Amino acid sequence: MSEGKKRILVLGGGFGGAYAAQKLSKLLRGTEYELTVVDRNNYLLFYPLLVEAGVGVLEPRHVVVPIRKFMPQGDFRMAEVLAIDTDRHTVEIKVVGHHSSETLDYEHLVFSLGSITRIPPIPGLKEHAFELKSLGDAIEMRDRGIRLLELANTLNSRDERRALLRVIVVGGNYTGVEFAGEYQAFLSQAAKQYHHLESSDIEVRVLELGERILPTVDPKLADWAHRTLTARGLVIQPKNTVCEVGADFVVLKSGERLDTRTVVWAAGIAPNPLLATVKNFPLNGRGYLDCERDLRVKGFSNVWAVGDSATVYDENGQPYSATAQNASRQGPLVAKNIVSALNGQNTKPFDFKTLGSFAIIGHRSATAEFMGLKFRKFIGWFLYRGTYLAKMPTLAMKVRLAIDWFLELVLPAEIVQLGIHRAKSTPSRGNGK
Repeated sequence: MSEGKKRILVLGGGFGGAYAAQKLSKLLRGTEYELTVVDRNNYLLFYPLLVEAGVGVLEPRHVVVPIRKFMPQGDFRMAEVLAIDTDRHTVEIKVVGHHSSETLDYEHLVFSLGSITRIPPIPGLKEHAFELKSLGDAIEMRDRGIRLLELANTLNSRDERRALLRVIVVGGNYTGVEFAGEYQAFLSQAAKQYHHLESSDIEVRVLELGERILPTVDPKLADWAHRTLTARGLVIQPKNTVCEVGADFVVLKSGERLDTRTVVWAAGIAPNPLLATVKNFPLNGRGYLDCERDLRVKGFSNVWAVGDSATVYDENGQPYSATAQNASRQGPLVAKNIVSALNGQNTKPFDFKTLGSFAIIGHRSATAEFMGLKFRKFIGWFLYRGTYLAKMPTLAMKVRLAIDWFLELVLPAEIVQLGIHRAKSTPSRGNGK
């Protein structure tokens, strides 16, 4: 930290933290305060585009933004957060790749470390299922799909081929449905290059514990998505989930046992474990931080929270959902409120009405709710792409993304692995991952 400067510390470089840093970098210029951002990665993952990057529609490098792009003024530390002491106003971090720890003091702290995947105590789930939380997760699923196709192409038994190419997706919200739709389209298109495979060898099945898939989407749009996916050959099972996961099978809540080598868990998030370790942090019944409407953590004057970590309430007392759309708006507001607090001015509450939502389902189709209007099929897909193209933070990234999407329209995808996979993840006859 520069001599004589006081630190504003942002923990986490997700949508909330990155956009808070972007605004603070400008507002703190020329003041006695300096900005520091800490995250284990030096990039913001554009999570809504994760599935497309995984199946090869987008170049993976084009869905990540260097955090330093958000903060031309300030200090970034690629580090793990070990502990927070709100009494001493300090945070202990460990720089990635270094054995020793370091203590940072702060005047104001923004907690935006996000969430983790919720893994319930289902036998075998943690050991055998795949997650969709990182860019590596998404790319590995592409590599895995190609490995499974290559192996299935050598088998004479249709039952063995179907066991290899059966994908169970648990969770029927945005991530699960988008992955299932895009992955089925990817596998079906890729299978055309394998002479011994048929489209009927591929089965993608979505399990949703609730009444329907896409529960937060307009019922008519969700029903259209259900019918469209089913017509393509996906199997969708509401009111069902897994109760056991093995290396080469799953047992469903309905009692059905299925042979499969690939189970993808996309059924919810859980609080960052660090929250429970911080003295005096006000956690609600779900384990997240309770915040005032101006994004300040309840009971604190200099600790704020945004994104998945924070429970922020609207004017009617209802919590905002944990979405990138909300987090990217909370970031700039928390920056303004911190500066207002430093200057002894009144802070402003977070008031935001969702502009819309999108759910892509493969084959250039999507549901879209935008400015109160509802769209589907190609128009929904077009609006989805236009919206996220506009959200990209730099002109260079917008151009790269637009080129990727244009090339995907006019050129066939290359069915080739990128070499990213887990250890021991090569499937074999009668074996697991």
